[in-house]
Amino acid sequence: MAKSNTTAYIILGLLDHEELSGYDIKKRIDSMIRYFWEVGYGQIYPTLKTLESEGLITKKSAESSKGPEKYLYSITGAGRVVLKEWLEIPETKEYTRYEILLKLFFSSRISAEENISRINAFREQHQRNLEMITLFEKNLENVMAENTDHLYYYLTVLFGEQVYKAYIRWAEQAVNLIEEFKIKQPDNPENSL
Repeated sequence: MAKSNTTAYIILGLLDHEELSGYDIKKRIDSMIRYFWEVGYGQIYPTLKTLESEGLITKKSAESSKGPEKYLYSITGAGRVVLKEWLEIPETKEYTRYEILLKLFFSSRISAEENISRINAFREQHQRNLEMITLFEKNLENVMAENTDHLYYYLTVLFGEQVYKAYIRWAEQAVNLIEEFKIKQPDNPENSL
């Protein structure tokens, strides 16, 4: 398996915890992993097919009362070996791509109010994310002793909590700085764009 197919390792990791359908895998990703790693819906089923063809997972029919046939996927011993090997490889690069920062870098061309509005929207989004991750934190604290996986889920939640708090602090500071700049330089033509 290609070392760069992170979606495959995410799927293996989820299946190492429990047997899941493709739909359930997407739900787990959307409810837990999307806070730190994006996976498109179109990546899941082709990756499942590849993992199955490589013998890293198995597929079986699940009983369903309605709708199309549903399949449940399970990790194999070979899949666990591949997952473990990937987990032992040092990270090569942590990505930091923020469209808001890219746009702000050039934003002297738009009004201070537009920039403040953009930053406030960023802050509000991450305030909602912080509220959600705080719920995850409380839930995991209640089940920490049940499964070793919960400790490691909890560590990712703690990281997310700190990141979202930092985003919110930055947004508040950025808005304050723009407001101060507007007061100090009221005649700056860039302020009126």
